[in-house]
Amino acid sequence: MSVKIYSVSELTYEIRDILEGNFYGLWVKGEISGLSRSSTGHVYFDLVDDRARLGCIVFKNKLPTLNTHLENGKEIIVFGSLSLYVKGGEYRLKVEHIQDAGIGKKFFDLEKLKREFKAKGYFDRKRPIPTYPQRVLVLTSPTGAAIKDITKIINRRSFGMEILILPISVQGDNAKESIISALKITNTIEENIDVVVLARGGGSNEDLWIFNDPDIAKALFDVKFPTISAIGHEIDTTLCDFVADKRAETPSAAAEILTKPTENLIEQIQLYREILSHSINRIVNFKNQRLQIYSTRNMYLRLTGYIDNKSIYLDKLADSILSNLRRFINEKERKILILKDRIKTNSPQAKLGLFEQRVKHLGKGINTNIDAILKRKLSKLDLFKAKIEYLSPLNILNKGYSITLDKNNRPIKNSSHVKIGDSIRTLLKNGELVSNVIQINKKRG
Repeated sequence: MSVKIYSVSELTYEIRDILEGNFYGLWVKGEISGLSRSSTGHVYFDLVDDRARLGCIVFKNKLPTLNTHLENGKEIIVFGSLSLYVKGGEYRLKVEHIQDAGIGKKFFDLEKLKREFKAKGYFDRKRPIPTYPQRVLVLTSPTGAAIKDITKIINRRSFGMEILILPISVQGDNAKESIISALKITNTIEENIDVVVLARGGGSNEDLWIFNDPDIAKALFDVKFPTISAIGHEIDTTLCDFVADKRAETPSAAAEILTKPTENLIEQIQLYREILSHSINRIVNFKNQRLQIYSTRNMYLRLTGYIDNKSIYLDKLADSILSNLRRFINEKERKILILKDRIKTNSPQAKLGLFEQRVKHLGKGINTNIDAILKRKLSKLDLFKAKIEYLSPLNILNKGYSITLDKNNRPIKNSSHVKIGDSIRTLLKNGELVSNVIQINKKRG
C-alpha cells in the first residue's frame, strides 16, 4: 500500500482549494481589533468575539466602495470569502463589503445563489486544460486592456498559437445578453477549440457584478470546450470563476497559464540548442588540436618537447633521490652518535669508576666520623674518670684518713658491727694494717 507524500506547497495549495472552494460568500459579525494599513494601502484587521479571532484584509481597490468608517472596537458585519496566503501559510477573510447593521440583499442573494449552484454540482466539474493549446477563443471586449494583455503575453511566450476573438460587451445594459449570446455561439463552432477564455479587466465591485448573474454562469457551464474565467483582479471572485473549469486571477494570468508549458518547452529547446552548440564546438576544437598534433612539424616539436620534459623530470628525480639519500645517511649517523653516547654513559667501566669514587667518598666520610666519635668518647671517658677519681673512697687516703673493713671486706661504719676478737683490716695510703679487736668503746653521749 503506497502512501502519498505531499510537499509543503502541494498540501498548502490543496488546503487553499478547499478553503476558497467551500468558504465563500460569508457574512461574519464581530468587533474590529488591531486595525492597520500597510504601505501598499491595504487594510488589515481582526474580527473578534469573546471566544475567537479572525484575520481580515480589505484590498486597496475595495476601500472606495466601503460605506462605513473603520475603527478599533466597532462592531460590524462583513461579507467576503476565505483566502489562503500560500507563502505565509495564513488564511484570512478577504472582505468585499462592510456594513454596520443588517445584511444587504444583493450580497445575501449572491450567497444563496452560490450555495444553490454548489449543491447542483456546478462548482465540481473541472475539465483539464490542454497542455499545449493551439487554438484559443477569447470572449472579451475588443477595445479593453484584457485582450491587449492576453495577446501580448501569448505572442511573446509561445509560437504557433492561434487566438480567436469573439467580441462581447462586458458592462452596460446589454452586457448580459451579449455575453450569453457569445457563449451560445461558442457551442455552434464545429472546428476544434482547445480553450475558451472569458476575460474582463479590473474594475469596481459593481462593474464586475454582471459575472455573478446566474444565467451567464449557467451558459458558461454549458460551453462544450474547457473554460477559463479571467475576470478582474486577483482579489475579485465571481460566480463565473467558480463555474469555469479553471480560474485565473487576471487576464494576464490566463495567458500565462496557457503559455507556461510552451514557454518551458522553448526554454528547454534553447538550453538543448546551447548544449548541442557547445558540444559541437568542443568536438571541433578537440579534433583540430589533434590534427595539429599529428602534423609533421608539430609532431617533431611535440616529441622534442616531450623528451626535454622527461629529461628535466629525470634530473629532478635524481636530485631528489640524492637529497633524500644524504638526508637518510645524516639521520642514521646522528642516531649512531646518540647510541654511542648512551653506550659510553651506561658502560660497566664508567659505572665502576662512579662506584669507586662513591666508595672513596664514603670511606673518607666514615674515617672522619669515626675520629669524631672516638674524640667524643675519649672526652667523655676522661670526664667520667675524673669524676670517679674525685668520688673514689681511696682518694681520701691521700689526705691521711683510713678505711677499716670487717672480715667480709665491708666498711665498718658503726662499733656495733664488730665484736671483740674479730679480725679487721685498716686501709692506709701506702698499705694496710691487720688487727684483732680487743676492746670496743661505745660512743659517749
